[in-house]
Amino acid sequence: MAKVDTFEEYKLFVEDTARLSDRRQTVTNTYITVNSLLLGAISFLIRDAASGQWWGLVLSFPLLAAGIAVSCFWRQFIHKYKTLIGLRIDTLREMEELPGMENSIRMYHVEDAIYPRDKDGKMIPGEGLNFSDLERRLPTVFLILYILYVVCTILALPVAVALSLMDAGR
Repeated sequence: MAKVDTFEEYKLFVEDTARLSDRRQTVTNTYITVNSLLLGAISFLIRDAASGQWWGLVLSFPLLAAGIAVSCFWRQFIHKYKTLIGLRIDTLREMEELPGMENSIRMYHVEDAIYPRDKDGKMIPGEGLNFSDLERRLPTVFLILYILYVVCTILALPVAVALSLMDAGR
């Protein structure tokens, strides 16, 4: 069996982890775009409802449901990527301890200054710079917006229908 060069394996693993992180960012950008498009379409429908076309409010409900679903899926993707990238970082930290790496800078250990760990080497929740937790708040913001839209739409629908009926009776 051929001897594995620890440093070469480490470099490949670092590159693959970086690609995975880039893919996570692409997923986030895609979900931001989808949510922006949905909110734009919903806003147009609600604007039409304000001009007496109450059916715009009714048509917005499927888009609101889609937005809520998309945001929930997005949160799940962020959690899965966080777990996967965390596993890889833990593995890279372990690789830095292997023979053949003793003269290298142990960057994943150096980063402990901004990503504090407990005595077992696990990241301390809420401590340090944790982009995944910050990133996970974004789908929550969209979820709150969708819920506000749903509540406002439900409250506005009877008023819009009544105004439309009054206009039709004139």
